[in-house]
Amino acid sequence: MPRSGSTWLSQLFFSSPDVKLKFCPLFSYEFKNQLDEKAGGVEWQTFFDQVYLTESEFLDQEYLRKQGLVPNFKTRDENPINLVIKSTRFHHLLPFLMREHRGVKIIHIVRHPCASIYSWLCNPFEFPKDVSPMDNWRSGECRKTSVGEFWGFDDWKHVNTQAISLEKQYPERFKIVQYEHLATNPELVIKDIFKFCDIAFSNQTQDFIYSSQNTHDANKRSVYKNANKVESWIYNLAPEIVDVILKETENTELNRFLATKSDY
Repeated sequence: MPRSGSTWLSQLFFSSPDVKLKFCPLFSYEFKNQLDEKAGGVEWQTFFDQVYLTESEFLDQEYLRKQGLVPNFKTRDENPINLVIKSTRFHHLLPFLMREHRGVKIIHIVRHPCASIYSWLCNPFEFPKDVSPMDNWRSGECRKTSVGEFWGFDDWKHVNTQAISLEKQYPERFKIVQYEHLATNPELVIKDIFKFCDIAFSNQTQDFIYSSQNTHDANKRSVYKNANKVESWIYNLAPEIVDVILKETENTELNRFLATKSDY
């Protein structure tokens, strides 16, 4: 889901010299809505091959790099063997992708629902300033302007329930990671993720873990966030929203995602 730490996680992947990183191709100008539920394995592989070779400001997130919001890693392999795609959209395609393409592995990052919703509501880049947070926090309707968009608490429940199901169905290819665990024990978690994906852990990754957590940039898009910052939703998210979120998740399989950083 959006606002779950996927930008930081994707840059942790990109810190490996053997990774080529691309951002949400199916939302890009080059590959907009190119595949749907009917796509087969060959179509998915052709798509990945084309994405690997295509360079653009959006796919490579150069606009973030130019602003210093994500790092510019100096050590890179000339032809990285791993293609990593960062996406917070098109979750409805994942069951079909997993079924049709057996070479794909997915790392699904989940953030505490209160933290995820609060981060969205207070982000001027993501939440429209002329709409009511109280009218949209659950449905996310104000952001659902095209196919593949998932916003709001109801979608948080749907997307992460689906992820739990896919992890059970494909334990060797689908792995759920909780953001709070990653933020508290980044080296331990990333080494485990890299092992799952057959990616070597390098000094460049270790250095980025340190720099990303020991400097703080207030920009919502920055990956540089001080690990000691208190989870601000605890003090700032409307109590009536918190009460509903906790009530609807506590006695379900989603309660595994209610841990905060202090719990780790």
